Amino acid sequence: MEDAERRPVSRPIAVDRQTFRELVGIGGAALAGYGAWLHYPPLGFMVGGFILVGLAILGTMRGEP
Repeated sequence: MEDAERRPVSRPIAVDRQTFRELVGIGGAALAGYGAWLHYPPLGFMVGGFILVGLAILGTMRGEP
């Protein structure tokens, strides 16, 4: 088989545990905000803001001194 006839082998997509947790968290935050917005539209923005503030606080607390 010549080099021109070879096709590159594609690798399966690998997602580590931390990336999976982050994707699930983003999905959960989106669903919580959307559900709150369905009930009362301004509440959707409030839920999103609370989630971002909570993540900022957790990120600050976990940061290295």
